[in-house]
Amino acid sequence: MRLLTFSRGREAERLGAALGAWDAWETIVDLHALDRRLPSDMLTFLDSAGTLSGGAWRRATAAVRRAERAVARSRPAYAHDPARVRLHAPLRPRLLRDFIAFRGHIARTRAARGDRVPPEWDRVPAYYNGNALNLLGPGEPVPFPTFATFEGGTWNQTASQKLDYELEIGYVVGPTASPARGPPSLFGVTVFNDFSMRDLQSLAGRVGMGPAAGKDWANALGPCVVTRDEFGALRDQRVAVRVNGVQRLAGRFRTLVTRNPLIEAGQRTAWSFEELGTFLAASQAVHAGEVWGSGTIPGGCEFEKGDAAAYLVPGDVVELEVEGIGILTNPIARTS
Repeated sequence: MRLLTFSRGREAERLGAALGAWDAWETIVDLHALDRRLPSDMLTFLDSAGTLSGGAWRRATAAVRRAERAVARSRPAYAHDPARVRLHAPLRPRLLRDFIAFRGHIARTRAARGDRVPPEWDRVPAYYNGNALNLLGPGEPVPFPTFATFEGGTWNQTASQKLDYELEIGYVVGPTASPARGPPSLFGVTVFNDFSMRDLQSLAGRVGMGPAAGKDWANALGPCVVTRDEFGALRDQRVAVRVNGVQRLAGRFRTLVTRNPLIEAGQRTAWSFEELGTFLAASQAVHAGEVWGSGTIPGGCEFEKGDAAAYLVPGDVVELEVEGIGILTNPIARTS
């Protein structure tokens, strides 16, 4: 299923399912209106059907099959034209973590600074906790960021000069396989744009407390969550980045991750979702409804380009595309 959160007019947000091709939705159905036993929000649905099994999951899949047959004949009240609804972030994560799981990305960012991949990357899948409150959905404008620095005894406001996009896979976490603590299941995937102020990130990073300053002010998810049975494995899906309609990245996921002149034969190229779960579950409980960013797909940001980077400016429109999921579009707000 392709699950999403939508609203109409001033109505409350609803849990929906998209019918049609991944890149050409024909209909959005309101799952709760279709079957009143189904919840009306994503997190509640995930809690009851996150393993893609059980009564709620069976009811949902049966309801979607009924809807597909019905909309082929008529337009039921629970079915909506995708062009006439507003999409929101598909879920509000209980916790947002962002990994740096692709060697090609960290190799390029370090090479741009004349450095190499630290050996510790091969020992642990590093991550930071993001801010699930500053979350944007499809089409929502990204506030053009400013940050404050304390210099000469006063606070100075500075507009970021290095606003970056980051193309990532958002892993939507399902329940653990058993009631006891253990590695979680994968419920589904979405597109994750980890917007970053690279100038503030670099400045704060020298203090040694990680990258969160400059990384926690805006994140975007969408346009939907594709359940793992529908999406399959991450292999040869096409991915792309466009800014104002101009292509900045296009390629196949596996090619971008594994074929990189900075990666030597025999080196690990990526940490899988299962490995991320094993790492986390060794030290803490993991909760259904978390979202984990995979880290930037190699080539999926400007920071990797060093001095040749073309950072975002007010008025730009960023599109991140992952075949099988969809296109996540966000404009950069114009300053007043």
